[in-house]
Amino acid sequence: MGQQQAPKRTFPVRSAALMVAFVAAIQVCALLFTYFIAPVTVSTGYSFAPGGTSAAGSATSALVLVAGAFVTTFLAVWLIKKKRANVFTWIISVATTLALFLMTLLTTSAVASYLLDPNSGLVVSLVISAAVTIAFAYITRTPRLYAVAPVITGLLSAEVGSIFASTIPILTALLLAGVFSVYDIYAVFRGPLKQLVNIAPAETLTAVTSKVGEFTLGTGDTIFYSMLPAIALLESVSTTTFDYNLPFALATMVAIDVGVVMTLFLLSRSKMLPGLPIPMALGLATLLALTLL
Repeated sequence: MGQQQAPKRTFPVRSAALMVAFVAAIQVCALLFTYFIAPVTVSTGYSFAPGGTSAAGSATSALVLVAGAFVTTFLAVWLIKKKRANVFTWIISVATTLALFLMTLLTTSAVASYLLDPNSGLVVSLVISAAVTIAFAYITRTPRLYAVAPVITGLLSAEVGSIFASTIPILTALLLAGVFSVYDIYAVFRGPLKQLVNIAPAETLTAVTSKVGEFTLGTGDTIFYSMLPAIALLESVSTTTFDYNLPFALATMVAIDVGVVMTLFLLSRSKMLPGLPIPMALGLATLLALTLL
């Protein structure tokens, strides 16, 4: 998973404020995307649950995805140590670019279906997706434009977060957030992620992280930050009623953002910290409390 880091020991208030605003903007975009995507997934009954929808199946799906993240990170470290950083950079660039194109296509298609006829909507969606993907590929290969990259990595996070919330069964999604938070602690302190951050080429990290001010967030972190509020938004949605629960979404969003502030404050006293545990703990606790009560 992603991590956060800052070069200074004192707490940089301005950078922290910018990062929290950046995270909040991603979350708002995810809520907006979910508003358009969810009716399509709910009406069709589509659900992504490779391990099944039972508790055991949900846990299996979460563990499989965590294992995939571990293997990918370990392989990346191995390639870089073997002087094959260019291979790793190529793989990450292709994978991220493909994901960005597909996620943008799915999101824009859902939005366009409300505004345009099917043929026009498809054309507009393809054009926008291609433009965003080309811009991302250019930015991540142009050092002077690295500061602009978070705009697109943030967009990708909002898209993936909203699509996850709209297609993954809620139990699987909640377990996924919890399991990845635990894995994030291991990956940053004991696993291969710490090595990867220290040795990976700058252009590769630009493709999978967002640097705002003095802090850096992994795209995996921002995906989960946006996914939980989107899940909360859909808490009252069913196949017969479409009552979005905006109060639940905003409360969950605020809880996560408070966790982000806490993590950034602790990070000002450490070189690297996992970005998921505190925000996910607060977000999950808030979402579960609101749902149960």
